[in-house]
Amino acid sequence: MNIMEREKNEVDWSNIIEEQLLPLVERPSRYINHEINSSHKKWEDNTLHIALVFPDAYEIGISHLGLKILYSILNKIPGVMAERCYSPWIDAEKILREKNIPLCSIESSRPLNEFDIIGFSIQYELSYTNILAILDLAGIPLRSENRWGKKMPLIIAGGNVYSPGPLEPFIDAFALGDGEETIKRIADWALNKINNNSFTPNKKLLDDLIKKIPGIYAPALYETIISNDPAQRICVTKPSSDNIPFPVTKQFAKNISEIPVADETIVPYCEAIHDRAQIEIMRGCVRGCRFCQAGMVTRPLREKSADKVVEEAVSIIKNTGYDEISLTSLSSGDYSHIAEVLKKLRNQKLFPNAPVAVALPSLRIDSYAEILADTSEKVRKNSFTFAPEAGSERLRQVINKQLSNKEIIDTIQSIIDIGWLRVKAYFMIGLPTETFDDIKKMVQLIQQLLSLKKNGKKSALQINISIAAFIPKSFTPFQWAEFSSINDLIEKRNFIFKYLPRKRVKISFHKFQLSKLEAVFARGDRKLADVAELAFKAGCRFDQWTEHLDVDKWNQAFADADINPDDYLKQIPLNSSLPWDVLDYGVSKEFHIKEWNKAFKTEQTPSCFDGKCVQCGIQKWNACPIKL
Repeated sequence: MNIMEREKNEVDWSNIIEEQLLPLVERPSRYINHEINSSHKKWEDNTLHIALVFPDAYEIGISHLGLKILYSILNKIPGVMAERCYSPWIDAEKILREKNIPLCSIESSRPLNEFDIIGFSIQYELSYTNILAILDLAGIPLRSENRWGKKMPLIIAGGNVYSPGPLEPFIDAFALGDGEETIKRIADWALNKINNNSFTPNKKLLDDLIKKIPGIYAPALYETIISNDPAQRICVTKPSSDNIPFPVTKQFAKNISEIPVADETIVPYCEAIHDRAQIEIMRGCVRGCRFCQAGMVTRPLREKSADKVVEEAVSIIKNTGYDEISLTSLSSGDYSHIAEVLKKLRNQKLFPNAPVAVALPSLRIDSYAEILADTSEKVRKNSFTFAPEAGSERLRQVINKQLSNKEIIDTIQSIIDIGWLRVKAYFMIGLPTETFDDIKKMVQLIQQLLSLKKNGKKSALQINISIAAFIPKSFTPFQWAEFSSINDLIEKRNFIFKYLPRKRVKISFHKFQLSKLEAVFARGDRKLADVAELAFKAGCRFDQWTEHLDVDKWNQAFADADINPDDYLKQIPLNSSLPWDVLDYGVSKEFHIKEWNKAFKTEQTPSCFDGKCVQCGIQKWNACPIKL
């Protein structure tokens, strides 16, 4: 008897999990319910049951702020019950299959296939095999067409929905943009359908969904023609009827101060990857780095008020007991109220039980000195992080990173003077137009930083350098660029290892084979769905974890699907139709083409903060808060 053949509600899965799973796994805390601040509603008292699923390990997913907010929003809606599930680790999946235990939610140990909606939060391309494993462990057919007309959950995905082609055969609907704007509408719509006994996943239901709620992309309602030309992607993606939206436009919250906060955020039993309180202070970025997908797809820039940030900080610390607050955004130094917020958070009367430190994980190096120098004693000095991205000033101009060597050196000198002992720097190699001269200048820059002094004496500064391969991403000016060959990346890596001193410097490289696989799926089309399914069936899981990536299995999956992954790594002609042309994230394709051409002329585009509109496309929504 397989999982799908079990009679629903006949088994106390909570007891079975406690007795047959928890004693045998490496970390039982990944699967134990009743964490502090988790929600516990009664199944029978609620009409709509939603499972929020994060397709990675518990300690990763429990740190995700977006999922916490959606969980809080849904559980405050009358008649709605939201629970969570994370990817079971390798050992747990083996036991679940051996003992024929279905994958269940954390809170009530309810099998996922009994929920009305399963909502995946997608964060990166290499989680696709985990998504398929979750569906399979839950006894849910992988492909949408095999679920329709049956008593099965509606499968919705949100988050990193920027090139969804490889997932389109498996996901019923994608929610584009800010989830807070859409999740309540989906819940209200689903409640109505269930109350009218008309909630059965099929094309008719999806057609109703996209007509009632904007920002929903349902792939089954669109026709695609896939080109055999490796230089092309999907030549034509068009609606199957006239009343289906094209393109599908993302939804965004105009005022993030009004977004409900997860102040009663869940406190896990085990250490999470971000073991601290998190407060989003700003959403969006207008710096215009040409490689940066997040900065392009999250526009327009929106700020949370200073009073709202402080109010949330007090509430979260009170409800969780954390002793550190992380002020999150894509570029915290651009937040216009940062100095005011830090000054207010220095008031220990706000936190009478214990001192609370502040972490700023995404601070631009050129904003540090003037904004934070007078409040630096309140910022925890674990490690100062900055991201030059490119090794030379010339290459930073190509990628539109407006940062000079002098700014970097002066800022690192200032943080040495006020007590920082460790610095972490992020670089990329393989960027468009990059030469070995740019790599040499990266080495020279690090050597200059090591020579900086404190009070006239040699400093004890330690530098950790993280180097990743550039990956061309959709909805960026560099979406047409090629991905460098592995041999070229290895040659540059060897040069860096050879000429950088090892004393006081630690260098780490992302695994290039992992980056190559990510690059394939980052610009993938529906053909890659077959590859992902074959890799899943071969046992691929947690592919974003270096120690779990099985290159041989992936190579075999590509071969079995008769697909050459290198076809997805080549430079794409600017006039090509792209798999993601069906989606609209605001910034226009015309703007990306202009930025592509300017990059090869080493021309920079000013930030919106400079006061002149660069006509990126967002202006069509009349939502730019910066006075232009």
